[in-house]
Amino acid sequence: MNLRRLLPIYLGAIIGPMGGVGIITLLPVLCQHFDISIQWASLAITLYMVPYVFFQLFSGSIAQVFDTRRTLLFGFGTYALGSLLSGLSFNLPTLICGRFVQGFGAAFIAPLVLALVGEMVPPRQTGKAMGILGVMYTTGVTMGPLISGVLEVSLGWPSFFFFLTAFSFSIGVFYSVTSREEAITTPKAGKFSDALALVKRSYSYHNVRYLSFSAFSLFIGYIGLMTFVADYLKVTYSLPSDKTGLILSMTGFFGILASPIAGVLGDRRGRIPIAYLGGGIMVAAVLGLAVIDYSYWKYLVLFALFGIGSATAWTSLNTLAVEVVPDLRKPVASVYNCFKFSGYALSPVILSLLYIPFSIPAVRWACIASILISLLLASRLHGLTREREL
Repeated sequence: MNLRRLLPIYLGAIIGPMGGVGIITLLPVLCQHFDISIQWASLAITLYMVPYVFFQLFSGSIAQVFDTRRTLLFGFGTYALGSLLSGLSFNLPTLICGRFVQGFGAAFIAPLVLALVGEMVPPRQTGKAMGILGVMYTTGVTMGPLISGVLEVSLGWPSFFFFLTAFSFSIGVFYSVTSREEAITTPKAGKFSDALALVKRSYSYHNVRYLSFSAFSLFIGYIGLMTFVADYLKVTYSLPSDKTGLILSMTGFFGILASPIAGVLGDRRGRIPIAYLGGGIMVAAVLGLAVIDYSYWKYLVLFALFGIGSATAWTSLNTLAVEVVPDLRKPVASVYNCFKFSGYALSPVILSLLYIPFSIPAVRWACIASILISLLLASRLHGLTREREL
């Protein structure tokens, strides 16, 4: 593996999750600063996720039709611009506009870094490389709220967005330097209709459809549990926010440890069996929450287990996304990521229909069902050669 070329790609994977999750810590501060309710402040999350999910459907195809390097640099630059606009915002509408631009830029980063890692490493090391990529994703999710909180206390809430501006711009410059040999002087003679045709062609593969819906279902089970357990612990046990945060962060800390191990195991044992292993661990953790009486330390252990399982499953699914149709890595990664993050966006809405009338037990069983459905869909993948599977 060429680590010099891979490093800016790996660092780029941190950006989307860090910006998407890091703002959660700032929501109470934004409520006070703009004198708004939490419902209005949460639009800063929603209107980041909408372009982030939607435009991922097309970004990989655009990169394949035109130029990958320029498309990714466009993503870094647009994300930096959106971060700057967010930091300079003076009311909720201007903040939302900045966040929309941020999400739009992130949509041109996430699927491309996934596809590029798949292209830049030998097939037998793909799982290992995807495991490292999983570490980067989880680092963004885990460190985002911490960094935003520290910067807000020290320098004010805009400082988090200025940090993201500098971070994205620096990675863009780094990638521009390390990928200079890939630069083309004459743009490809492509059309946007060609990109749309690639999206349609990618989705026509049954393996892509099954894998995409598998990721969608797994994200519903993963995010659903995290979202509603946090509220349940606060309402039922009056657990302080810092202790609730530590419980939820266990998934990230142990996911960072599990991702590279899962990647190596996937290279040796196959993607689908390791996905089953990860899903099984997730189900076992949720069942533990259902049958074991609450104690703080038990929840720490069970959420650590849940994080190990989810990281193991995600590493395998993400690796499959760049292997199922090698000739269409970028468009397939776009379709896959679009469905995957749609599960992230819709999970709280869907599972709230169970949580409000039936409380946390209904959510737990729904999460188990979502995980099992994800594994069932993954089992429907056919035609993977042994070389590609390993």
